Amino acid sequence: MDRVSVFARRRRIKNLEQWTIYAILVEAFFLALWPTAATTAVVFGVMTWFLRSRIDTKYKMRSLPFDVPVAIFLLVGAASVFLSSARSFELIYNYCSLVGIYGLTYLIVGQTIRSSEQIKQVAQTLFVSAIFVVLWGFFQFAFGVDAADVKWTDPDAFPELRKRIFSTLENPNVLAGYLDVFICLTLGMLAKVERRSQKIVLIVAIVALASCLAMTYSRGAFLAIAVVFAIYGVLKDWRVLILFAAITGFIAYNDTSFVGRILSAFTGSDSSEGVRVGIWVSTLAMISDHPFAGIGWGAYQHVYPQYNYYVADPNVIIYHAHNIYLNYAAEIGIVGALAFFWYFFGTMIISFRSGEGDASDGSLLERAEKFLSNSSITSYISELTTLIDEKLTEFANSVMNLFGKKTPPHKPEKHHRPQLELVHHDEMKWHGRKRKISDGERVTSIENISVGGENISVKSVQVTTDKKISAEEADKPLIDFSDVTELDDKKFLDGLRLGIGLAFLSMALNGLTDDLLFNIPSSMLMWMLGALAAAIERLKI
Repeated sequence: MDRVSVFARRRRIKNLEQWTIYAILVEAFFLALWPTAATTAVVFGVMTWFLRSRIDTKYKMRSLPFDVPVAIFLLVGAASVFLSSARSFELIYNYCSLVGIYGLTYLIVGQTIRSSEQIKQVAQTLFVSAIFVVLWGFFQFAFGVDAADVKWTDPDAFPELRKRIFSTLENPNVLAGYLDVFICLTLGMLAKVERRSQKIVLIVAIVALASCLAMTYSRGAFLAIAVVFAIYGVLKDWRVLILFAAITGFIAYNDTSFVGRILSAFTGSDSSEGVRVGIWVSTLAMISDHPFAGIGWGAYQHVYPQYNYYVADPNVIIYHAHNIYLNYAAEIGIVGALAFFWYFFGTMIISFRSGEGDASDGSLLERAEKFLSNSSITSYISELTTLIDEKLTEFANSVMNLFGKKTPPHKPEKHHRPQLELVHHDEMKWHGRKRKISDGERVTSIENISVGGENISVKSVQVTTDKKISAEEADKPLIDFSDVTELDDKKFLDGLRLGIGLAFLSMALNGLTDDLLFNIPSSMLMWMLGALAAAIERLKI
C-alpha cells in the first residue's frame, strides 16, 4: 500500500510539473496573439506550480539573480496605488491584473524552467508565435490598413503614407518594438550557429522581420534596431553592419516613402514630436511633485490633465508618458523606478556577459570598456581604418562562399620523386606478370641495373592519390537543410542569451521615445525573457 501511494504521489508531482510547463508554453504562444488566453494560462500555471511545491517535499525554490529588485518593484508599485491621490478600485484592479501577471510570469518561468530542453521549448514556441504575427502583418499590408482611419500619422506631413500595419498588437509602434525584440533574438542565434543551412534560415528570418518592421513605419523602432546593429557590429562582428545595410537598401529601393518617414525624425516636421516633448515636460513636473511614492501605478491618464501644458484638447486622453524612464518614475516614484531598471539593465548585462564567452575575443562588455577607455579618437580612427582594410577581403570571400562549399586553404603542392619499385626482369614480361599495375599507377621508365653482379630490371612507377568522387557525394546538395534544427545545447543557450541581451538593449532604446512596456503583450514578453535569462544563468553548461 505504501509503495502504491508513493508511486501515485510521484506521478501527481510529475503531472503537475508538466502542466505548469504546458501553461508556460501556452502563455508564450498566445501573449502576442490572444493576451486573455495568455493571462489565463499564467493563472493556471501558478496554481499547478503551487500544488506541486506543496506536494513535493524535495522541491525547493531557487534564488534568481534579480529577485531583490523585482520584489522592491512589486512592493513599491503596490504602495503607490494606495498612496495615490487618484486612488480608486480601477487602479487596484489595474495593478493586480497587470503587475500581478508580470510578477507571476517571472515566478513560474524562473522557478519551473530548469533544463536546456525546457528553455528550447519556450524559445521555439515564442518564435512560432512570431511567425503568425509576421504573416498577419504581411496580410494587412497586402490587403490594406488605412492609416487615416486610426490617426497614426500626420496627414499634413505624410500625405502619401496610407498604410501602417499593427498585426495582432493593436498599434504599429508596439508591433515595431515586438519585431525589434525578435530581430535581436534571431541575430543572437545567427552569431552562434555554425551550419550554413542554419545561417541561411536565420538571415531569411531577419529579412522577413525587418520587412514587416518597415511596414509599421515606426521611426523610433527602426532607429533603435539600427543602433543595436551598429553597436554589435563595431564591438563584436562588423559583418552585421553589411547585413543591415543590405536589408535597409532593399527596403528603401522598394518603398521610397519609408526613407522620407525615417528622415523626418531628424527634421522635426511631424507634429507627434512636438506632442511628445510637451508630454515629457508635464511628466517631469509630476516627478518633481511626487518623487518618492509617485502618482500611482496606472494613474497617469487621470493625473495628466492637472499637468496639461501642451495638449489642450480635453477629449484627447494621454495614457502614458511616451518614455519608459519618465513613466515609471512618475507612476511609482524614483525608488520604484530604480528597482525596475536595476532588474532591467541587470538582465541585459548578465546576458551580454554570459553570451559572449569566447576567451580569445573578449566579452561584449570588455570590448565596450576597451573601446571607451581609448581616449585618443585619432588612434581609434586609425585602428578602425586598418581593421576595415584587413577585413574587406575576408568579407568579400565569405559572401562569395556563402552559397558554395567550404574549401580548405590552398597549400602549395609538394613534388615527390616517383616511387621506385624493384622487380625481377622475369616479372616485367607482359604475359603472366605477377603484379598488375593499378589505375592509380603509371609506368614512367624501365631500366636495367646491376645489383650484386646480377642484372635487375627496374620499373619506375608513379603513384597518384586522386580520389574518385562517389555517386552519393556527387548527388549531395550544395546546402543541406536536413540538419537545420540540429544545435547543441551550449550554442543554443549562448545564442539565446546574447539575443536576450540585444533585445533588452532594443527595448531600452525604444523606451526613449515610447512606453512600449505600457502594452500588455510587450511587458509579458519582457518579463518572460528576463526569467529565461535568469534560468540560463543558473544552468551549469
